[in-house]
Amino acid sequence: MRQAFIEAGRRLLGRDDSGKVSLRMIASEAGYSPGSIYQYFHDHRELVFAIRERDMNEATDHFDRIAKRARDPVARVRKLFLGSVQYWLAHLDHFDVLFAGPLHHPVVVSQDGVPFGQSETVRRSYRVYYDAIDALFGSLPNRPMDTRLAADTMIATVHGIVAFPRMTPSMPWSPTTAMAESAIDALIAGWTAQVCVGNDASA
Repeated sequence: MRQAFIEAGRRLLGRDDSGKVSLRMIASEAGYSPGSIYQYFHDHRELVFAIRERDMNEATDHFDRIAKRARDPVARVRKLFLGSVQYWLAHLDHFDVLFAGPLHHPVVVSQDGVPFGQSETVRRSYRVYYDAIDALFGSLPNRPMDTRLAADTMIATVHGIVAFPRMTPSMPWSPTTAMAESAIDALIAGWTAQVCVGNDASA
């Protein structure tokens, strides 16, 4: 039943502003009596946190498997970030609830008051990306830039490529996967080129 509420909540929150979606509406969408949802979630915030936590953990498990299958550090970064784009395109309802909410909507926090963006669930997901880029930089003669800055840049780039064409559907866009490949390859090439330039300058 808890899972049914999570699925129904994701469907409704993906369509409507979270402020317009009540727990009773979600219970009805799931096919249960309005009061039954309170056995599992005390309030709207707790349900939204549970939806995000579940969806992020599922995505992170997928990304972690991609990263572990690639031995070469460059290939790992490329496959990981391209795989994340492909995953979100296949799970747009998850993407919308996790990342595409209204700009000024309230921060979702856990029962302990921890914002979702600072939760262990999100930190675990970030570590998959961070570790892949850190391994790539560690394989180079010199580190081209701060690992966190590189990871943040790549994450923001690929998420923007998923989100922005959907925000402006009246414009003719190139295929999303092709744009992602181009951006990912350009960032990787830029990082490795900085190392080459640095080596040439010191020679």
